[in-house]
Amino acid sequence: MTTIGTQQNILKYHGSRSISSSNPPVLKTHSAEFRRKRTQEEQKNGEDVAFNEGNINERSTLNEEEVNKFRAMAESWWDPHGDCKPLHSLNKLRVSLIRNNLIQSGIVNPAFVNGPQPLTGLNILDVGCGGGILCEPLARLGAQVTGVDAAQENISVAEIHAQRDHRVLKNVNYICGTIEEHSVSVGSMQYDAVVASEVLEHVDQPEVFIDSCASLIKPGGSLFLTTINKTYTSWIGAIAIAEYALHLLPPGTHNWEKFIPRQDLLFMVEKSQCHPKSVQGMAYNPVNNQWCWISNISVNYAVHAIKEK
Repeated sequence: MTTIGTQQNILKYHGSRSISSSNPPVLKTHSAEFRRKRTQEEQKNGEDVAFNEGNINERSTLNEEEVNKFRAMAESWWDPHGDCKPLHSLNKLRVSLIRNNLIQSGIVNPAFVNGPQPLTGLNILDVGCGGGILCEPLARLGAQVTGVDAAQENISVAEIHAQRDHRVLKNVNYICGTIEEHSVSVGSMQYDAVVASEVLEHVDQPEVFIDSCASLIKPGGSLFLTTINKTYTSWIGAIAIAEYALHLLPPGTHNWEKFIPRQDLLFMVEKSQCHPKSVQGMAYNPVNNQWCWISNISVNYAVHAIKEK
């Protein structure tokens, strides 16, 4: 679990089987049916399924029950030994994932690449930012970071904590709301990168969520997603073991039915005019509180995609 594996090139959609129900989960092929239903929906509506202002209520991704879970965790966001301990540790992977891929994409100003703030001049949106755990290190790297979260309690915690570091305070802005509301308020193609880390498994209508995220990305900008695959292994590892055996997270934090199979997620990303560049598996070792990259993507995985120009 602590051995770093190689990156997995993801321009393949086969190799991962998905599941339709839990406790115990039942194996079922899902992706083809998902695509069929999406096609039928588009044909019925006579339009693409991308979000627009006229259907906010019908196409909202907000799940109040899921938001309440994290609203209840507001006071523990910055406790390094609390419920968010694995998220703090995950920053080692996701910050480097974002920084390195933005540099490799050529969107970073070359004048800053080798300095302490290589992301200077970039605008990054962190969707479902919680208490700002990921926003702050990105702000320290020079990016102008906007954090959006549906729970005002989380936004308040993030704003208070940002005041502890002037580098963060001058580079970060927090907004309470959903991704749909934000996309309406700021318009399209505002950001060099949009990040949704450990969020997709807590929203309704993930395809609408991804459409909304992608609509805010400039051509050539990046979409970064980390989430949990929908497999037998993820039900055992992310729920049975992590929540109920080891109590790494409060029981009930995750609903296995909301996990997203890799092939479905990649389909949603491509439908949103973003081209997947890589998928990497992630593994957590609770003994030393360390994450590492692995080739196996059966549980946690990260996706990087670039918005078409």
